[in-house]
Amino acid sequence: MRLALGGRPVASAVCVAAAGLELGYFPLAAPALLPLEGLSGATALLLAVALTGCAVHLWTRPARARYGGAAAIVLGLLSYPMANLGGFLLGMVLALIGGSLALAWQPPAQGAE
Repeated sequence: MRLALGGRPVASAVCVAAAGLELGYFPLAAPALLPLEGLSGATALLLAVALTGCAVHLWTRPARARYGGAAAIVLGLLSYPMANLGGFLLGMVLALIGGSLALAWQPPAQGAE
């Protein structure tokens, strides 16, 4: 299955970016409460930044999509115990789907148009 735009894993990059945005939204919704959230809020922000970095990596380096996909899966699994149950499960599920799509993505053949 090739969901790609110009030889890029678009669906996986969009899912991973959405996971990063969703994980980072709730801690940043009320920045004044961020010190009260403690370690969970800071971890959620770090995971959100890392997932967004994975999405950028998937978009800019499509030949190395497996590395970004594997990192997105690991970060998604880490978000469950460390960041609000994985962003209320939505961020974790998006990261797992996006990472799985990146692992399954095949770059187009050299001669194919």
